[in-house]
Amino acid sequence: MITLSKENVVDYVKSRLDFFNPDGDIKVSAIGEGSVEEDGDGFINFVYRVSDGEHHLIVKQSTLEARSKGSFTLDLNRYKLEYDAMKICAAIVPDLIPKLYDCDEENRVFITEDVSYLRISRFQLLKGVTYPKLADQIARYMAATQFYTSEYYLDTKCFRDLSVHFMNTTMRKIMEVGMFLTSVTPEDTVGRPLDPEFITFSKRICADPAVLLARQKLRHLFMSKGECLIHCDLHTSNIFASQTEAKVIDMEYSFFGPFAYDMGYFTANFIAQYAAAAFRPFETEGARKEFKAYCLFMIRETYVKYCEYFTQYCKEDCKPEYQNIPGLAEDFCLTALREFIGFAASAMLGRICDLIPYPDYDDIDDYVQRHNAKCFSIILNREMLVKWESYNSIDEFIQDILTIEEIYCRNIKDLKL
Repeated sequence: MITLSKENVVDYVKSRLDFFNPDGDIKVSAIGEGSVEEDGDGFINFVYRVSDGEHHLIVKQSTLEARSKGSFTLDLNRYKLEYDAMKICAAIVPDLIPKLYDCDEENRVFITEDVSYLRISRFQLLKGVTYPKLADQIARYMAATQFYTSEYYLDTKCFRDLSVHFMNTTMRKIMEVGMFLTSVTPEDTVGRPLDPEFITFSKRICADPAVLLARQKLRHLFMSKGECLIHCDLHTSNIFASQTEAKVIDMEYSFFGPFAYDMGYFTANFIAQYAAAAFRPFETEGARKEFKAYCLFMIRETYVKYCEYFTQYCKEDCKPEYQNIPGLAEDFCLTALREFIGFAASAMLGRICDLIPYPDYDDIDDYVQRHNAKCFSIILNREMLVKWESYNSIDEFIQDILTIEEIYCRNIKDLKL
C-alpha cells in the first residue's frame, strides 16, 4: 500500500487517470498548508490538491493517523463510505456534488473534482458575504438525498441493505460524543483562559436537569432513528459556494440517521452567525442589521424549502403505502421542525463547550464581545433544548431568537458589559 505525500501524489494520480499533460506544469499542495479560508477548518484527513491549470483534483486517503493529533480512532474504510455516499448523492443532485473520478480500494484513496474555484461559505459569511440561493440549494440537497434513500421511496430490502452498508460506527461515534455529551472545559475554544464566572455559568447550563434530559433524548434519536442517508457533518465549512453555485463535500461521517439532523447542524451555523453578528464589528449598524436579517432568512427559508421539496418528492415518488394519507406531510414537517431545533441546540452547545475551534465565535477578537456572543448563544441553546418538543412553527422559533437577544442585550447594557 502506498502512503501518499506531496512528493509522490502526482505520479500516483498519473497511474490512475490520464488527465494530465505529461509535459505540463503540475502544482501540488496539501490541505492545511494554506489559510483556513482556503483550506477549511478540518482536523482529520490528509488531502492533496493536484492541478495542471486545466484539471483540478482533490486526492484524499484514509489513514489511521489524523492530520490533527488527538484521541481519534479512525476507520480506514471511511474513504469507501465517503465515496459511496458522494456517488449516491451525485446520482440524485449532480449539480450539488463535486465530480467523482476514481476510487482505489487497495490504497484507500479516492479522487474528486477540486471545487475551490468556489469559496468555503463559512469564512465568507464571517466577512459579511451572503448567498441568496444557498437556502434553496441546501434544502433541495437534503430533501432529495434523504427522500430517495428513505423507506418512503426505496423497497424494503434495498433500504435495509443501505442502512447496514452505511452503519459507519467508528466515525459517527465522534458525533455521538461531541454533539450530545460534551460539557465545559476550563479553556476557551481558541486556547485563551475563560473567566471563572463564565466557566461556572456554562457548567450550570450544561448541568441543568432540563438540558441534560433534552440532550439525552436527542442523542437517543440520533442513535436509533435510521431514516435515511445523512451527511452528518453538514456545516458551512463543508459547503463551497458562490452567488449561483454550491457544492457539498466531506461525507465521511455519512450514515443512516434522522431526517432532521443535517438541517439542525446546518442551521446551527446560521444561529451561531446571528449570535456572533450581534457583537462582532461591522462597518455600519446598517450592515449588521442586514446580515442578521440574512441569518434569520437562512434559518427560516431552509426549513420552509426543505418541507416544500420533501412534500413534492413524496407526492411524485413515494411508495403506494404512503400515498394519499391525510396529514402525513404535515406531521413529517412538524417533526422535522422540532427535531432540527433540538439537534441544532445540542450541537451548538457541544461546540461552544469543546476545545475544537468554533470559527463563528473565534473570529471576534474583542474578549468581552466574544464571550457575550457565546453567553447569548448558550442561553438561546438552553431555551431551544427546553422547548424543542413544543414548537409549532418556524416563526415561533425565530421570535424566540429575537426575544432572547433583546433580553440579553438589555441586561448587559444595564450591567455595562
